[in-house]
Amino acid sequence: MTHQTAEVQLVSRKEMRKQQTKLERARRPRNVRTPVTMIAAIGLLATSALPSYGFDPETTAMSGLTRDNRLVEFSHPSQGLSVATVRAVEFSRGDYEPAEASEFQVSTTRSRNYTGPSAEDYWAKPRYTNITSALIMRTAAELVGVPYVYGGETPSGFDCSGYVMFIYSQFGIPLPHSAYQQAKLGVKIDIEDAVPGDIVMFNDYSHNGIYAGNGNFYHSPQPGDRVKLAPIFTPRFHIIRLVDING
Repeated sequence: MTHQTAEVQLVSRKEMRKQQTKLERARRPRNVRTPVTMIAAIGLLATSALPSYGFDPETTAMSGLTRDNRLVEFSHPSQGLSVATVRAVEFSRGDYEPAEASEFQVSTTRSRNYTGPSAEDYWAKPRYTNITSALIMRTAAELVGVPYVYGGETPSGFDCSGYVMFIYSQFGIPLPHSAYQQAKLGVKIDIEDAVPGDIVMFNDYSHNGIYAGNGNFYHSPQPGDRVKLAPIFTPRFHIIRLVDING
């Protein structure tokens, strides 16, 4: 009886090992499927999140899908403009009147290839020695209609920071061609203390322009567009003061 019992135990152990081996093989495919399933799920979540950026109101406005903020219209736009007649607009701190595009009459007297003074020329020999809101507004209005050009910094074409740089250069103020670097040279002030001529800076430093009072600013918006006077179309901005501006 003892010998038979030993044989039964030996057989039972072999059967148990076979069953254990089968169970281990059955578990292996599940272990492979789990990380694959997780990776696929993450990919689907990332893909479904993409459209939220494409329809952000600020991105849509900057990309040209909407032009509701356009206040300046030209029947015969040109590559460069000079002011024929400018009516002075009076501003007082904290109480601004909106500047109408009709106040600025322009004539197309510049050629496609601008050959006038550059920002560097104005740094050496400023056009103005007195910095006032009225003069900055007139200088900004002179360039209304100039096309947006990425990297542009002359009246042949501007991007946003190139436009700001060129305007301030005419007052002998050297600025880098970068919205972020321009912001770092100024002081952040409250909107209640802002005067026309201060800088409108988007909070992410992606865009800037010249504050014109009453929620408007002059800016060079985007490819396919032109320098214009328009409402500040986002609440995510702040005001930078680069220099003291006289009334």
